Amino acid sequence: MFIGCSGYLNEQDQKLASVNGYTITVGAFERSYVQTLIQTGQNDTPKARYTQLNLLIEEHLWYEEALRRNLDMDSSLIRHRELALRQAIGGRYYELEFVEKLPPLNDVEIRQAFARYKQPIVVRHLFYRAESEVRKAHERLKSGHSFLDEAQRSFQTATFDSTAGWLGEIRYFQVDDAFADVAFALSTGSYSDPVRSRQGWHIIKVEDRIESPIITESEYQTRKSGISGLLRIRRRRLEGDRFVRTFMEGRDVQVIPEGVRSLSVALKRLTNTSLALDHSSDTSPLPLIPETPLATFRMNGTIQAFTAEDYFFWFPVLPFSEAISNPAASIGRAIRNEAFALTGMNLGLENDKIVQEDVTSSTRTYLANSMRQLRPDTTLLDALRSVASIHIDTTLFRQIMLD
Repeated sequence: MFIGCSGYLNEQDQKLASVNGYTITVGAFERSYVQTLIQTGQNDTPKARYTQLNLLIEEHLWYEEALRRNLDMDSSLIRHRELALRQAIGGRYYELEFVEKLPPLNDVEIRQAFARYKQPIVVRHLFYRAESEVRKAHERLKSGHSFLDEAQRSFQTATFDSTAGWLGEIRYFQVDDAFADVAFALSTGSYSDPVRSRQGWHIIKVEDRIESPIITESEYQTRKSGISGLLRIRRRRLEGDRFVRTFMEGRDVQVIPEGVRSLSVALKRLTNTSLALDHSSDTSPLPLIPETPLATFRMNGTIQAFTAEDYFFWFPVLPFSEAISNPAASIGRAIRNEAFALTGMNLGLENDKIVQEDVTSSTRTYLANSMRQLRPDTTLLDALRSVASIHIDTTLFRQIMLD
C-alpha cells in the first residue's frame, strides 16, 4: 500500500473506484482496510484487499437504498452521529499523538521480521489472568523451580502432565503481537519475564527452533513489502497498547464497587442472564439510574464522575461479552473513550477535516447497515449491483494489490 511512500497526500486522494458517481479514494480504502486488519487480526493478503474494496462498494449501494427509503429521517441517527463525532475526535487525537509520531521502519527491522517469519519456534508457556500471580510464578522460577512444575500449577493439572503449557510450533505473524515480540527474541531453552498479551499474562519458554531454511535476497525483496506492512500493523498495535495504558495511568480511574454491582445486575436483566450477585457485600445493589456513579477519573487536574448515563452513551461501541462478564473492565474501556474524546475536544479537533470525514463515513455505514438488516438476503443487493455504474481503476488497484 502507499502508506509511508513519498507523495502520500496526493496518492491518498487518488480515485480508486466509483459507484454511481461516488468516489472511493485510495485514502478511504486504506484507512478502512488497516482498521479492519487491526480489529480482526487477520493477515494482509491480496484477497483481503479485494474483499475490503468490494465491501466499500456494497456499503455505498446499501447507503443509496437507505436514502431512497428515507432511513436518514430516523431519530436514532442523531444519537449515532453524536457518538460517531466523539469517537472520531478521540481517534484523531490518538492518530496525532501516537500514530503519526511512529518512526518509519528501517531495513534492519524488516529483515529481522522476515527472518523470524521464516523460522518457526516451539514454545511452552505459563498463563495467568492476574499480574500478581504471574509475578509470583516468575519469582519461583528464578529461585530454581522447574518450568514444567510451574506449568502443572498454572494449568491446574490433576496429575503430572508433560504437555502442560505446551503450544508447539508457532509462527511470527500468527500469534498475539506482544507474545510473538518476546518469544522470538528469546534464545532456545530460556524463559521470559512476565508478558502481557491481549488474553492475559504469560511466561514463555522457547523449547526449540525449527531449522532455518535458506533465506535468499531475492525472496526477501519479493516479500519485503508484505512483511513491512504486517510489521507496521504489529508495531501500531503493540506501541498503541502501551500509549493507551500510559495515557490511562494519568487518569487515575477509581471504580465505585456499588455502581459496578448495580450495572452488572442491570446488564444481566437486560440479557436474561443469571442474576447471581457478588456476595462480598451483604447489601443488594441500588437500582441503576442515569445519575448512578460508576467511577471517577481525572481530567485537566480535576476529578470527574462517570455515570451510568455516560457509560450507556458509549455502550454501542463496547464489546458486549466484556460488558456482561467483566463490567468493571467495560467501564474502564468506556472511560478511555471518554477521556480521549475530551482531550481531543480540548485541542479543538471537532472541525478537523479527518474527523468530519470519519463522521460522514460512520453515518454512511450506519445507514447501510440499517438497510442491510431490513433486507438481509442478497436478492436486493444483486439487483442494486446489476443497475449500478461501478468503475475500478484496475491499474491503480493492481498496484495496491502487489505493493
